[in-house]
Amino acid sequence: MKVQAGGRCCKCGEIIEDYSKLIAHHSPTALTEDNVDDALISLNPANIEIVCSRCHNVEHRRDWGHAKHVYIIYGSPLSGKTTYVRQVTKQGDLILDIDSLWEAVTFQPAHVKPNRCKYNVFPLRDLLYDNIKTRYGQWCDAYYLAGLPDRYERERVATELGAELIYCESTREECLKRAESRPPEYAEYVAKWWDIYERTKEQATWQQLET
Repeated sequence: MKVQAGGRCCKCGEIIEDYSKLIAHHSPTALTEDNVDDALISLNPANIEIVCSRCHNVEHRRDWGHAKHVYIIYGSPLSGKTTYVRQVTKQGDLILDIDSLWEAVTFQPAHVKPNRCKYNVFPLRDLLYDNIKTRYGQWCDAYYLAGLPDRYERERVATELGAELIYCESTREECLKRAESRPPEYAEYVAKWWDIYERTKEQATWQQLET
């Protein structure tokens, strides 16, 4: 167990005289619902450090002063948006992904979106969108996965949500290659996205040159 002598917090170094205010924090592997029964994680002294309550709250982002950050992860279909979000999000973050909503509501593959269910799926999307916009709820940070190939629409949404745009780097060729192992619709989605993205990017370039 990583504990400093004299009740010193392992994070900030402050000496806490009241030992009842020290907390056993699991690090580097955080304790989750999935691993809490794994003694090698939950009871492993090498995975526990003693910290003060303030640092513990910061680590878990439970301090109410935490400013909610919103990120729009945009890019072509099959560019790796979902993979990226899975890598960077933490417990307590809010994720808005329309494909995941379709799958959750219809139990169909991501590319199958029954038209008769859209009046149930879209209100769910709009509710989460509004929650993010108004910062409603006790979530920590929010991630909105979206295509948004049109630059002007992308910037409008970012302004409306007060969000930071994060582009999922890829090329048309890479995404089309990945589409080869997917249903035929994916190649069409990819081609359409890149057509719009490149057209609006070119328009923005010309406008900058003219000014």
